[in-house]
Amino acid sequence: MLLKDKIVIISGIGPGLGVKLAVEAAREGARAVVLAARGADKLDDAEARIRAVGNECRVLKVATDIGQADQCRRLVEETMRHFGRIDALVNSAYTAGNVTEAVESADLAGWRGVFETNLFGTMQLTQAVVPHMKATGGAIAMINSMVIRKALPGQAAYACSKGALATAVKYLAKELGQHGIRVNSVLMGWMWGAPVQGFIPHMAAAQGVSEEEVVARVAANIPLGYIPTDDECARAALFMVSDYARAVTGAALDVNGGEFML
Repeated sequence: MLLKDKIVIISGIGPGLGVKLAVEAAREGARAVVLAARGADKLDDAEARIRAVGNECRVLKVATDIGQADQCRRLVEETMRHFGRIDALVNSAYTAGNVTEAVESADLAGWRGVFETNLFGTMQLTQAVVPHMKATGGAIAMINSMVIRKALPGQAAYACSKGALATAVKYLAKELGQHGIRVNSVLMGWMWGAPVQGFIPHMAAAQGVSEEEVVARVAANIPLGYIPTDDECARAALFMVSDYARAVTGAALDVNGGEFML
């Protein structure tokens, strides 16, 4: 099991990748999964899915807005109070921002909001975890995106915030390696799950084609020939916080079925 006996915090629990990260962490033997999201309903849903796995993984739910430093600290304090250590942090919380605007006319106040969550919020949670990881070592994975490699329409604010986060990862890896803390990026492409499934009808309407045609067009750009599922993508991310990746830090793992190759 990839995460046997580990204490894992996952931010951004939601209907897509976030909940799959939680479920797969439990399936991979985590001793405890700490769930962080703003909505209690999302936390409850994730807990129910973890219970359905049927193992002894413990679950701690902490309603958290990573944009609030005091809530990040409370999440970490609650984790330490219940379990005494933190082995892994997977930063999955994000906001996409306005996906219809062009850069030349973009509302930069909206961009600042995207950065507040994707960069500064993520860094606040990371900074809250690091002092505790220094005692035992640990691993941090930043969920990032293919859009920092491949420009897609309407994704500029999101991509810029994630590009800044990818740079921060390199500095964190350099600074924290001496304490046995690894920090890596995981760059996701298209993921077949609730968010994409909900977006496909809008794409189909905008393009004037069937939903099947939209999916076929997306898959045609992926060498594996299909849109990877969010379960598959979650497992790749969890590998990066497992001991199997013990020699890996400051790296960026592309998880996109080959759509973009660096």
